[in-house]
Amino acid sequence: MPTGDGAEYRDHPPRSFTRVIVIAVMGLFTILLVLALQPEKRFGQGDVHPAVGLPMGDFEFAPLVGDVPPVTLESVRGQVVLINFWGTWCGPCMMEFPHLVEMNDRLKGNDGFRFVPVSCGPGGVDLDLEQLQEMTEGYLAKLGTDLGVYSDPSGGARMGLMKAAQLPSFSFPTTVLLGRDGTIEGLWQGYRPGVEAEIEELIKNLLKT
Repeated sequence: MPTGDGAEYRDHPPRSFTRVIVIAVMGLFTILLVLALQPEKRFGQGDVHPAVGLPMGDFEFAPLVGDVPPVTLESVRGQVVLINFWGTWCGPCMMEFPHLVEMNDRLKGNDGFRFVPVSCGPGGVDLDLEQLQEMTEGYLAKLGTDLGVYSDPSGGARMGLMKAAQLPSFSFPTTVLLGRDGTIEGLWQGYRPGVEAEIEELIKNLLKT
C-alpha cells in the first residue's frame, strides 16, 4: 500500500522515467557510433582540413633514392602534387605507403600529377642521411618498386608546413595535396584504411581543372 509520504516514488521511479533514460542512453550511443564510422575527413582531415586554401610556402626536397632532380615549389608549379612524409620505422606509414605507390602507378602517366615521397628518419629526425638512404632502399626493394624518393634533411619543409597549416605538432605519416598554384587542397595526418581512395578521388578532381 502507498504510504503517502513519497518513499515509494523515491525507491522506485516511474517506468516512464526509466524508459526515457534508456532511450536517451541508446540515442547517445547511436550518435557516437555513427560519428565513429564517418570518414575521418568529417573531423578536419582531407579537403576539409583548416589548412585548405592556404599557400604551402617554399620548400626544397633533396634526392635520396633514385636518379631524380631536387623538387622545389617552383619546379612543380602548374602540377597537382602529393607530398607524403613517411618513414620505414613508422607502422602506419608502412600500412599506407604501398597504397600510395599503387596509386602513383595509376596516375603517373598524367603529366599534370607529381608524387613526392619524403623519407624521414626515426622520430622524424634525419641525423644520418646515408643510413636513411640504406633503410629506404631496403624497404623499396622489398616493395618491388624503383620509385624515386626524397629527403628533407634540414626539416625545413616540415617546419614550413607546420607554420603554413598552423599544425600544433607533426605526426607520421603526413600527406599534403597541393593544387597547381601551390595552395593546400588536402591534408591528412595519420592513416586509416581506405584514405588512399579519398586522396585519389581528390587528385582526379583537381586534374580536371
